[in-house]
Amino acid sequence: MKSMNGRQAGDPVELARALVTIVGQDKPLQRFVAGADAIEFAENRAQELLAQADASRELGGALDYDDLHV
Repeated sequence: MKSMNGRQAGDPVELARALVTIVGQDKPLQRFVAGADAIEFAENRAQELLAQADASRELGGALDYDDLHV
């Protein structure tokens, strides 16, 4: 982290402004993704999670008790 100090892509002043804006909102975001690189990473991760959920649907979605066991 120390080696990145002062060389980060994002402007700390702009981040501070964004955080102040969020704090002042009536319904602030539950999770704020700061930076274009972080947004791209979050989008990719979300797509991976959706793909895993979809692939799990048949097997994972059939785990409720059968009517016979109630």
